[in-house]
Amino acid sequence: MPTYALLISPRAESAYFAQTLTVARAELSNAMPSNEIGELAVGSMNFLTLECGPDAISKLLRLSFVQGIFEKSVKVLSPIDALPEFNLHPDFVWGEKYRGKTNETLTQLLINLSLQAIPDATTLCDPMCGRGTTLLWAMRYGLKSTGIEQDPQALEDIQRGLKKWSKLHRQKHKLTQGWLQKTNKTGTGKYIDFSAEGTSLRLITGNTVDALSILQNKRFDILATDIPYGIQHMGGKSTRSPLETLADAAQGWVSALRPDGVLAIAFNNYMPKRADLLQLYSTLGMEEIPTNVSHRMSESIVRDILLIRKTNA
Repeated sequence: MPTYALLISPRAESAYFAQTLTVARAELSNAMPSNEIGELAVGSMNFLTLECGPDAISKLLRLSFVQGIFEKSVKVLSPIDALPEFNLHPDFVWGEKYRGKTNETLTQLLINLSLQAIPDATTLCDPMCGRGTTLLWAMRYGLKSTGIEQDPQALEDIQRGLKKWSKLHRQKHKLTQGWLQKTNKTGTGKYIDFSAEGTSLRLITGNTVDALSILQNKRFDILATDIPYGIQHMGGKSTRSPLETLADAAQGWVSALRPDGVLAIAFNNYMPKRADLLQLYSTLGMEEIPTNVSHRMSESIVRDILLIRKTNA
């Protein structure tokens, strides 16, 4: 069986910092749980290595840390001429730049971990979706995605980006907007729909606490979100912790999952604490899927991902 060396991308290093190898190992271990993983350094390049069949290459290319794959012999690394199979041009995810944008590599990791836990998933919801990075990544994976965002400006911003990249890359698409039923048209319930290459996204304005009614009782395979790090979505006591808002929204989020659905939350482990999140969701019939991708972003932020599965109907 051939040995492959997975080149770690500079994008991953800028996302996961000093813990890049730890995060990459965890993601690869989840994807290929029965394979022994090694490490290799060539000059300034770092690789993870494993033995597997050629049929795994397309799967490996979708990992968030992989820039390319090489077949490893005794003294030679031979590049594999293959690209990850994604919908849409990368500019739909990477092209837009704005303050507070969710890290694109972290978002891909969030989706990968979710799909490793529920590989038959076809739908994803981001209940705090911002400008739709997670929704667009989901479309690239062929998932139908829906998002909720409290800032009504998000609709205009993402619509402008979708129009720009569709025109630039001559992407055939359909882009429409409207209002949910029974809305008073004061802002909440306005949405845009974007469809292309056999999949779609919908972004809806509203408060994530009202997720179940905004989603019109639809159920999703995956809920995935990178929560604000204590700046937006403050709790009712004006604390910097988002835990109070998460507690208010928790029942709606869990109810929006299918019976064995997966919830993936990226968060600052200083606030809220991982143990507090686990306690919150365990009372609602959720069970942790163990994973360790914790990594320090700054002195005040250690970013982590909580992956939990709905165990009741």
